[in-house]
Amino acid sequence: MVESVLSRQLDDLEPTLTRHGYRIKDLVEQFDARPTEIKALFSNALDPARAAELRDRMLAAGLPI
Repeated sequence: MVESVLSRQLDDLEPTLTRHGYRIKDLVEQFDARPTEIKALFSNALDPARAAELRDRMLAAGLPI
């Protein structure tokens, strides 16, 4: 029953950050990225080197990723 109600992507990066109050606009400003880069990061479509850089910066800032 619970599985039919909860999203399978509940623990993905975007929903996790959203639950903690981080909007795309906030991430763009804090990590000097473009909105398209953040969206691509969420969908695993960002260049691996840039994705690693953003993830490292997010971890260093204490984001729950």
